[in-house]
Amino acid sequence: MIGGAVDMRRAEPVRTSGQQKQQEQGQGCRMRGAKGRKAMKAKLVSLKLAPWDLGPLTPAQIAGKRIEEAAEVDPKTGKKSNPNRVIRTRRETWVGRYHRQGKLSVEQANIAAELFEAASGMLSRDPLAAIVKVDTSGTHDPEAERVDRRRKFFRMWEEIPAFARPVIQHVVLDDQSLHSLPGRLNSRHEARQLDRLQRGLQALHEAWS
Repeated sequence: MIGGAVDMRRAEPVRTSGQQKQQEQGQGCRMRGAKGRKAMKAKLVSLKLAPWDLGPLTPAQIAGKRIEEAAEVDPKTGKKSNPNRVIRTRRETWVGRYHRQGKLSVEQANIAAELFEAASGMLSRDPLAAIVKVDTSGTHDPEAERVDRRRKFFRMWEEIPAFARPVIQHVVLDDQSLHSLPGRLNSRHEARQLDRLQRGLQALHEAWS
């Protein structure tokens, strides 16, 4: 300093209070940003699969249905895979349920399914068949197929013993449980009807195979 004059080379710029606050805020943001980046590097992000939503699983909603995995089957290896853990509900017939419970054999369940398919050709079960326009220009004839199914059903029905026809009508064709049979008195009566169902389907299988 010479004669009270200020040496401008060593003098620092004078900051206003507003500029000082902005500088402090900038430093704070940089410090927080650095800490945030360190925290992001330290933590590994993991995405968990959310549970599959099937909607309301009330007794009325899932009546007659099964909850199962919707797995995909590899055609080459035959292995099932379900990486996304997809589940679904599938309608199950009473024949399928009795087969799963071990009350019907594979042969009995298969012949029951074949009988039901043949019964779908009957007019009472196929109300739209009468208004289907038959295309005679090609080989596909829906009316002829329906008639063939009806003939097959009546041939199969003739092979069923008379004592088993009511219970087969009720369980196989109407898809109703043994418990809902008209006139059911107790579990012994239900067991007797199950025996008739088994013997009737077995007789049909042996006659039809």
